[in-house]
Amino acid sequence: MSLSKTPSKIGYTRREFSLIFQIYSQNVYSGVFKDFSFTEENGRYFISFREDAGKTPLITIEKKKLGPDRSLFVATSPGPKNTLIEIARSEKIEAFVRQVRAKVDSYKEAQTIKGENVSSMI
Repeated sequence: MSLSKTPSKIGYTRREFSLIFQIYSQNVYSGVFKDFSFTEENGRYFISFREDAGKTPLITIEKKKLGPDRSLFVATSPGPKNTLIEIARSEKIEAFVRQVRAKVDSYKEAQTIKGENVSSMI
């Protein structure tokens, strides 16, 4: 008899979720994000920020388990030809949030300069 190993689930602490959600909520006002989703797929949890409901996420965040007491936060954005581009990565939530905020700020800055839609830049 063989036992199949189920993927171990990993979730966000209240503090982690709060810090990540602050990025979203602060950028709703400026019009960058208008939709938010939290999904689970095979024991993996994703937080996604979208320009509009139903559209491809501009940013997707995943928390990966590295060991019993270690996790890695990774943020991706859509790239060319249906690829994903990693835009932030850190084991520390504070450093990760700073990286994501800096990336969102650079998108907003470029959007203002070029007068383009943010989704065309991610």
